[in-house]
Amino acid sequence: MVDEELPTTQFHSYQKPDATPHSERPTPGGLQGVLQKAGINTNGGKVDFKAGVDKFRTYAKANPGKVLGGLAALVIGAGLMNKRSHRR
Repeated sequence: MVDEELPTTQFHSYQKPDATPHSERPTPGGLQGVLQKAGINTNGGKVDFKAGVDKFRTYAKANPGKVLGGLAALVIGAGLMNKRSHRR
């Protein structure tokens, strides 16, 4: 898809005219924002890991190949880093 709009315009034809720009959307920052993106709810300082684990479990059941591929990449990367740290 080619975007024919001018790059200086705020809204595109496929975006609602009353939509809030991304730069003005309220998003939590820091650790709370990272946890919320991962699906872990934080309520007044208390972290609810059960919701995040449940979300990951349903994703893993639906996409086992992606999860195993990601785990394999982590193991290979950790092995390479370990091998690199033992080199003199």
